[in-house]
Amino acid sequence: MANPKPIGIFDSGVGGLSVVRSIRKVLPNENIIYVGDLKHFPYGTKTEEEVKTFAKNITKFLISQGVKLIIVACNTVSSIAMDDLRVLAKPIEVIGMIQSGAEYAVKTTKIKKVGVISTPLTARKHAYKNEIKKLDSSIEVFEVGSQELVNLVEDGVSFNDYACALAREKLEEPLSNGIDTLVLGCTHFPFLYKVVKNVVGEKVEVIDPAEYIAIRTVEYLKEIGENKDSQKTVFYTTYDKDSFKEKLSLFLDIENPEVYEVDI
Repeated sequence: MANPKPIGIFDSGVGGLSVVRSIRKVLPNENIIYVGDLKHFPYGTKTEEEVKTFAKNITKFLISQGVKLIIVACNTVSSIAMDDLRVLAKPIEVIGMIQSGAEYAVKTTKIKKVGVISTPLTARKHAYKNEIKKLDSSIEVFEVGSQELVNLVEDGVSFNDYACALAREKLEEPLSNGIDTLVLGCTHFPFLYKVVKNVVGEKVEVIDPAEYIAIRTVEYLKEIGENKDSQKTVFYTTYDKDSFKEKLSLFLDIENPEVYEVDI
């Protein structure tokens, strides 16, 4: 069944581009609309009510654009607003990061010790820990939050000595507790994969929930229909289009990306 409607994806900034990358890899023909809310970045330091308001407004915008599926490419939003967004978007399906990342972690860990690195708000909410425990209560979960690492990605950093030192400091507790699996619990962090892997070594499996989101999206589109024609990705930012376009070029290989600034 053909369904040319776009997939809507949003995040507080450029981190959600890691989800766009994963979706484009497995679904090269799908149309995508991406919203990066640079005006309100970072979400991880905002109140829950502020984040819910931002997320609802972007969801309404994506609905107005005729999307067939909404992917919340933000772990902070996924930790506090999924129920509200699903009610708002119904009958459009809304997929979040937390559940997907938790399922992936449970399937990956061999010794039942999982670390999660996320934004401070996601860590404070124990979003991953609670979801992982629902699936397997015997798994130990060690959560840490770092806004500084998120900011590095927003500044276009993917690897340097400072990033490695910061990651080593933040991951000290999970590593000292002997984890064998680390969840990149913020969509910014896949862009720091080399940094994280440099710190945790080969004995720790580093997992990106975006990869699992992509698998779930493929399965869901079998039900509602895939796009059969050529693919188009359109990007919206709520602030500073030129800066967003510059960052976009660092993380995605798209020639002459279509970028618009929108007031949401």
